Amino acid sequence: MTKNKKDKKIKKMYIGLMMSLTLTFSMGGICTSAKEENHIKEIKSQDVQSNDNKNDETAAAYTEDSSYILNIGSVSKMYTVTAVMQLVDRGEVELDAPVTDYISDFKLADERYKDITVRMLMNHTSGLMGTLYGKGILFDDKSEGYHDEFLKILGKEKLKYEPGTFNCYCNDGFTLLEILVERVSGMTFTEYIEENICEPLSLSDTGSVWNMDTERQAPVYVNGSIKTASENLMLIGAGGVKSNAEDVCNFGSAFFAGNDTLLSEEAKSEMAQNNKTGYAYENFGLGWDEVEKKDYKAAGVTVLSKGGDTIFQNGSLVVAPDEKISVAVVASGGGSGVDEEIALDLMDIALAEQGVNVEHQKEVKPELEDTVPESILSYEGLYADTHMIVSVTFPDSRYMQITSVIADNEFEEQYMYTKDGSFVKMSGDVASGNAIVLSPVETLTFEKIDGQIYICAPDTGCMVYKISEKNVDEKVQSAWDNRDDVSYYYISGPASDLSYMIENNCVTLHTSELAKGYVNGQVMMDENNAGYETIMPGSASRDISEMRIETVDGKEYLCMDALNYKYISEECIPTFTEDITEVELKTDEAGWYKIDGAKDQTLHLDIPENASVYVFDKYGNLKYSSYMIGYGTSVPLPEYGMIVFVGESGNNVKIDR
Repeated sequence: MTKNKKDKKIKKMYIGLMMSLTLTFSMGGICTSAKEENHIKEIKSQDVQSNDNKNDETAAAYTEDSSYILNIGSVSKMYTVTAVMQLVDRGEVELDAPVTDYISDFKLADERYKDITVRMLMNHTSGLMGTLYGKGILFDDKSEGYHDEFLKILGKEKLKYEPGTFNCYCNDGFTLLEILVERVSGMTFTEYIEENICEPLSLSDTGSVWNMDTERQAPVYVNGSIKTASENLMLIGAGGVKSNAEDVCNFGSAFFAGNDTLLSEEAKSEMAQNNKTGYAYENFGLGWDEVEKKDYKAAGVTVLSKGGDTIFQNGSLVVAPDEKISVAVVASGGGSGVDEEIALDLMDIALAEQGVNVEHQKEVKPELEDTVPESILSYEGLYADTHMIVSVTFPDSRYMQITSVIADNEFEEQYMYTKDGSFVKMSGDVASGNAIVLSPVETLTFEKIDGQIYICAPDTGCMVYKISEKNVDEKVQSAWDNRDDVSYYYISGPASDLSYMIENNCVTLHTSELAKGYVNGQVMMDENNAGYETIMPGSASRDISEMRIETVDGKEYLCMDALNYKYISEECIPTFTEDITEVELKTDEAGWYKIDGAKDQTLHLDIPENASVYVFDKYGNLKYSSYMIGYGTSVPLPEYGMIVFVGESGNNVKIDR
């Protein structure tokens, strides 16, 4: 029992949730007062009953005595920053020293990398492109490859902006911090947090894939009731810590005022400073997502928060250091936004017990105007983000209409101008007079920053930026136009790479007569390369990559190097014919096939070790994965869709029909 657990003033609440992917859930929790216990019961009474008995049974099994652990996603970043700040406390690391002082082989294809400091990694101002996702999230597998190859792969990148310019959420910065901890301490990152964070706080259920029993991991279900293998994140410092709600909550107590179990007061104060930079909207601390929440600040309370999501699991940690309240919520299914809403509700209850009542702003009904000001009409035109282009018009100067020009799915949205100078999204048709303000209210504003016009949203920041038509060479335009509506499928991950199962497994390219010189949200640079002309301030520009086309042995590939993804063109993918009885596997190049007219066909698969098979219908919905537990080897095929075989050279998947 650590000393912070003996302090009667400490308020700690931890909740473990098991959710199906449809957000039905059951909850088990431990609270410190009858009032809080009643609140838990209140939430429980509102649970929606699931039609899936397996989910219900598993959910009910999660109690305070459960041995389940979960991936806590980016809440892991707080463990990473804590580790680095401990080294700062010991005088072994300086926050404003260059990262190269501690990682001598850290290099980029951009000389500005030498200006990146340790602090910039922590507050998301490094200018790094975002996240090397490929090969980083694995099904029931672990590999040192991601960690060992990270610096080599990162070394090919350029920066997307000058280091220190503004905040833009960045996972790769925390993988660098993970490596920094190892280089300075001489220990593996997992060993370091076990010895320097978990042991002092008696956290027996916290670690990583390298020291935790993944058999204890809370299960995940897809397609209603089908259980999958556990997911493991190899980018541990950015999102790969595993824990449970109680341990995360106890970790949060290390940030209480007066608690020096892990960190000095100076270190905790440094972490809690608002590092909002440039034109970013987020109130980032060092690691913390938010160090300044408006409603709590108005009540005189500092509340620190960090949320995180993996593909299937998530969590939220909310701490009021001066009031000594720590709340943690972790979940399998759902999302960290839901977790934080629950955590903040519980925070309000605990604060009320201390006589602090937090008033949350209620949604104000906007006062609409029936005319758009002349000064705004000039903002009409095309706008882009990292993957799409939209058209902004002001029909009859009455309202704003946003229409997709380049996007995976076509859409049209209408907004009306308000007395406070913003636009609010409408439901219905404004032109006919049959429209009402959408609830909850969605607001947009125009902002001009350094001569560039942006459309922004409250608490989110810049969403899209104004663009102009590009005059590119006819050959360049033609090359990309020939790829319009062509889909490219992910091939470069190992069999256990979870990217095969999610939407990242496919990228479709789009061009338009209305946006010459652009493909998706990028500018055509030449016939085979596209990149970004403008990087938006804030986290709308997180996790981006230029696009590069390469042709090898007559096959065309799309490379997104800053994500560590490589895709093959659908035009190079063969049809899965009935005479195929065996598929030869190839390392780093998954074998995709088109399913065309396979009505009432069932496959019986013999899949070797370190290999996998996925089946999708024509809409891209997953129908089968060899990581579905207990599914069996008989796989009914959709009439139309895709099938992919992944594995290592020298092996084959045998097929019996």
